[in-house]
Amino acid sequence: MHTSLKIASALTTICDWAARLAAVLLFVLVGVIMYDVVGRKFFSTGSFKLQELEWHLHGVIAVFAFGYAYTRDAHVRIDVIAGKMTPRFRLWLEFWVVVLLVIPFFLFIAWYGYEFAARAFERGEGANGGRGLPHRWIIKSAVPISAILTIAGCTAVALRILATLKRPDLMTQTFLERGLWKR
Repeated sequence: MHTSLKIASALTTICDWAARLAAVLLFVLVGVIMYDVVGRKFFSTGSFKLQELEWHLHGVIAVFAFGYAYTRDAHVRIDVIAGKMTPRFRLWLEFWVVVLLVIPFFLFIAWYGYEFAARAFERGEGANGGRGLPHRWIIKSAVPISAILTIAGCTAVALRILATLKRPDLMTQTFLERGLWKR
C-alpha cells in the first residue's frame, strides 16, 4: 500500500510541476496582453501573432492544470445524488469511473492528439493565411501532453482511493477534507 501511495505522490508531483509551469505562463500571458494593449492604444501597433500567442498561452494554461485540479478536487463536481451514498460507496464509484471512463477517454485524446500534433509538424502547418504564428505543432502538442498529465492526476487519485479503501488508517488528509470518508 505504501508503494502505491509513493507512486501517487510522484504522479501528483508531476501534476504540481505542470501547474507551476501554467502559473509562470500566466505571468507571461499578462505581459503579452499588456504589451499588445499598450501597443495598440498608444503606438498603433497591432499583430495577429500577438493575439494568437495570447490564445495559445491561455489554452496551455488551462489544459496543463487539469491533472493538478483533479488531484486537489478543484474540478467541477455535481453531487446531487452523492449526498445519499455512503462515503465508501462514493469512493468505489469514483474509482471505477476514473478507471473505466476517465482514463480511457484521456488515452484516446493522447493517442489522437499525438497524431494531430505529428501531422501538423510533418506538414509544417502554420496559421491560416500566413499572418499568425508558424509552427502550429507546438500548440497542438499541448493536447496529448495535457491528456497524459490528466491521466497522471487521475491515476494518483485512483491509487489513493484504493489505499483508503484497503487501509482506512492510511487515509490522506485530502480525502478527509473532501468529506468522502469519516474517521
